[in-house]
Amino acid sequence: MNAGALIYTLDFLELVKSKNETGEETKSYQKAFSCKAGKLKSNTIVIKSDVNAKELFDDTNMVFQLRNYQRIKDTCRVAYDGTTYRIKLLERIIEDNSIKLTLEKLNL
Repeated sequence: MNAGALIYTLDFLELVKSKNETGEETKSYQKAFSCKAGKLKSNTIVIKSDVNAKELFDDTNMVFQLRNYQRIKDTCRVAYDGTTYRIKLLERIIEDNSIKLTLEKLNL
């Protein structure tokens, strides 16, 4: 993993449960921590006519590589560039102590 490629800031949100005075329990996502990440190229999109359209970009899925933090779990949400994503795939790479995150855009 190239440390100079970690130029994007990801904010990790964790689910927090709280109770108010009446005993009602509310759930919300609060910012837990931030870290730097590098954006990886997504897979290319193949059109039905078997043309490999490398110029098309699918903005609903994004792939990032970052350092291995034990606080990152599948249940976290990720805020990046004003959009909230859920963790679709969390792949810990032991060889270089990094994580490959595949994120899916949420419709909020």
